[in-house]
Amino acid sequence: MKKGHRRLRMEVIEDMKLGKLIKLAGYRSGVAVAHDMVRVRWHAGVGNVIRGVTKNFFAACHYSAFFALGAMMLPLLMSVLPFFGLAFAAGWARLFAGIAVGCAVAIHCAMIGSTDASPLYGFTHPLGALLFLWMLGRSAIATLWRGGVVWRGTFYPIEELRKGMV
Repeated sequence: MKKGHRRLRMEVIEDMKLGKLIKLAGYRSGVAVAHDMVRVRWHAGVGNVIRGVTKNFFAACHYSAFFALGAMMLPLLMSVLPFFGLAFAAGWARLFAGIAVGCAVAIHCAMIGSTDASPLYGFTHPLGALLFLWMLGRSAIATLWRGGVVWRGTFYPIEELRKGMV
């Protein structure tokens, strides 16, 4: 990692790519839970989150429409359709949809166990997946429509961003 952040100068998801470079260099990284010791305000409100990820989501798909479509299909199949299957399917299909829904809700419950959030948020799983799909689609369309992204107040053409990918 001799070049440090210079290697990431054209990466709009530089935080993720820094982690990738650390792993590729043979180093290890770790994660810790800080609970009330650290607070970071990422974005205030859903609208700001949506605007904030517009530059990031398509970048995470390597600026590939094909990869973005695949990234949109998986949550649709795994996080939205099982809830419909539980309501409208019959027989084995309903059983497997119920297992998928149960797993999704259980994962949400396990993840929020150390917070004050209600376990009932697990039932909003398909809504979160639909919001994710919409944000990814919005990011891909906006980036392709503009031919790049606006990042730190500067327009970066998609060709340059693809060349600078780590």
